[in-house]
Amino acid sequence: MDEPIDTENTTLLRDFNETQSNHEWSPFVCEGPSHLPTFKVSLYLNNLRFDGCGCSKKKAKIDAIKNFNLYSLNHGTSSKANHTVESDIQVRKRKCTEDMIENSLSKKLAIEHQVAEHQTSAICILHEIFPGQTLIYEHEQSHGILETISVIVSGNKYIGYGKSKKEAKEIACRNALKSLYDVQPIDNKFKTQIEMLRTDYNDAKIIDHFARITDIVYQKLEFDQIKFKEYSVIASIIKMTKDDLRSAEVICLATGTKCLSGNYLSLSGESLHDCHAEILTRRCLLKFFYKELMESVKGLPSIFISDDKKCKFKLVEDIAFHLYINTAPCGEARVFSFCDTEQQSNRLNRGLLRSKIENGAGTVSVFGREVQTYDGVAQGERLVTMSCSDKLTRWNVLGLQGNLLSNFVEPIYLESISIGSMFNINHMKRTIYGRIENSIDKLPQNYKLQKPQLRGYGILPRRSVTLSPHCVNWIINEEIEIIKGSMGRTVENKLSRVCKTSLAKEYIKLCNATNNLSTLIDNETNIFYDSLKNKNKNYVTAKNELLSTFKSLKLGTWVHKPEELKSFELNVGNAINKIDIIT
Repeated sequence: MDEPIDTENTTLLRDFNETQSNHEWSPFVCEGPSHLPTFKVSLYLNNLRFDGCGCSKKKAKIDAIKNFNLYSLNHGTSSKANHTVESDIQVRKRKCTEDMIENSLSKKLAIEHQVAEHQTSAICILHEIFPGQTLIYEHEQSHGILETISVIVSGNKYIGYGKSKKEAKEIACRNALKSLYDVQPIDNKFKTQIEMLRTDYNDAKIIDHFARITDIVYQKLEFDQIKFKEYSVIASIIKMTKDDLRSAEVICLATGTKCLSGNYLSLSGESLHDCHAEILTRRCLLKFFYKELMESVKGLPSIFISDDKKCKFKLVEDIAFHLYINTAPCGEARVFSFCDTEQQSNRLNRGLLRSKIENGAGTVSVFGREVQTYDGVAQGERLVTMSCSDKLTRWNVLGLQGNLLSNFVEPIYLESISIGSMFNINHMKRTIYGRIENSIDKLPQNYKLQKPQLRGYGILPRRSVTLSPHCVNWIINEEIEIIKGSMGRTVENKLSRVCKTSLAKEYIKLCNATNNLSTLIDNETNIFYDSLKNKNKNYVTAKNELLSTFKSLKLGTWVHKPEELKSFELNVGNAINKIDIIT
């Protein structure tokens, strides 16, 4: 339903212009993200200055006029009185903050915030540019938290995502205008507005492409039951050559918002602890890495090539990996993005480590829960799992490959992170690297603090009142796997292909195939999983440096899973067909 016209404020502005001819306006200042800008302006009248702010230039002016009227009323003067004092700064700051919070939480479309009221919508511009052409709009299938609308212009389809169909339609038309700008004559009266839309065109084009190819892959997956296909969060990892967007290929993807329930903890590494989409996707990437390394060992085409030592590998030149998530990761990157007014950028609780809620949504600070034990969880204490935001920070120091694969490859870092909604560049920078960049400086050789390119949309998605208990993961050239998040196992109650034991088997196979048994154990056939992970000294050193940095900055202590969960035994016999897990 369209928002009713605010005739009262429109009349206020008209009456002011008619009665106050001696006023002046300062130039507008635009602050905040492009999807939710805040305009600020100052009104100069009778040697007074009255500041106003709002989500459009018109509303900023109206706010300044209201401050002028309030001052006149409080001081018992007519609107033409001549005084030399300014309106109360504290009142204006408070009012500005309240207005911005109200705007960010309101039910108004985010797109209406971005286009000032005197501007024409992209839908109208597109129809005016193509007056004789019937533009075809289609409601694309989408199972996520955003609506998807496409518009076909001159045979080309352009996609838009939004929290409502109206918003998605507007964004689809914007994307069409951005793309057509260089090839289609544009009326001069729209040129400035379209140029403004194109300021983020390159980033928007990449995000839209990543979202589109992710959705294409997902829609082609075959599900036994439609309930498994529904999701609120989806993430994918995309392989790309250099900056060639045409080479972008989805390697793996996952959906999910659930964590393991403490009732299903496994002492044998058989349960997935974290089934949030981005975490599952990265575990799928590990499985993909193992497969590609085995292909390289066999002399087949692979993303990895052997170095001179024959037991180490490196990525083929110019290959990079990009992460796409349809909404901001839980924790630090997300918690402040609902109604950020930028008024308290240094508040003490920003940057803190956070943990997920067992069987729930959202995150809480880790303070007061630095250690968890197996018997404590067994007696009812909630199982602590670190937030996705904190895990992203960790990947940007330790790499995507993890501990075990670090014995075969150098750290592999994300080239970029693209967020489909609830993106705030300041919060993302702080999350990914900003909170530790000036303090972490003792990393071993080849490790670094990666600063991936960050891009995203700040659209506030529709509220999702129900979260699916099922999580889907897919790896290129493999079938889908459906996990029940609270159990950490497949819906058939089988081990996931990306749980600890499954990936440990892949690691042992790789060690045998490369005859690189030094990372396992000498003259024995069994080893404990935690002992295996302690063998890569550089990785352990880098991890300890990261965690100690968090602690020294008073951001919190990284909460590990109970030690008992890491001490299961592995069989490392040389015969691959004899590899087994001793439970």
